[in-house]
Amino acid sequence: MTAKTAFEFYTSSQLVEITSQKAGDLKEFREILKGIDESSIFYHVHHAFREHQFAPGVYTNDFAHWVEEEIGEHVLAERLANINIKDYTELGALRDKIVEILDGYLNQNPAGGTVPAKRGFYFCRAIGIVLKTRYEAWDYDEFCAALKKVGLRSLFFHFFEARLRLAKRSNDFSNWIKDNYGDEILAKKIEALDPYIYTMDQLRDRIIALVRKKRDGLIGRIFKWLKIR
Repeated sequence: MTAKTAFEFYTSSQLVEITSQKAGDLKEFREILKGIDESSIFYHVHHAFREHQFAPGVYTNDFAHWVEEEIGEHVLAERLANINIKDYTELGALRDKIVEILDGYLNQNPAGGTVPAKRGFYFCRAIGIVLKTRYEAWDYDEFCAALKKVGLRSLFFHFFEARLRLAKRSNDFSNWIKDNYGDEILAKKIEALDPYIYTMDQLRDRIIALVRKKRDGLIGRIFKWLKIR
């Protein structure tokens, strides 16, 4: 079935800038975090996913990694690493949660706030450059074919950036499916995928599998209808 509007695949590049903000201990880290640009929070939480530079069991957000490696506070690092980022659709709310965890830890361990880090934390921010690709899809078959061909940065843009950095409540794929096919069930299944427990390749494969299963079901119903007639 042809969609009302095509899904147009975009991709993004990032210009990463090291800011002048540097934290030498947890107290400084907390104070800078409270006022740093939201793009910095997005970058430090997500860039490992975007660049595919992580492995299971390794902290994927820079904040937890720094606290563990440079401060030596394993308990705090675990708390920061265990934030369920999927629960957040606004970077301000994610910032508040990180600050809340830091406050709770420093209230229990006030002396830990001034323990010097082995290496300071340099806050970075990223400027996104969005580009349209040559791929578009008018139906589920074309969507699956295009998703396999576009780069993983396109997947990152439509799934990660759309939800959080762009302050949308859902990913672009689910929105397209709802708007064009009225399929709330498939849209919710894709939205329910937790991108923070998969590699990018695994996430892409799971999205494609869900869409193909729906496509196969539609084809089966059409053949059944034709047989009955």
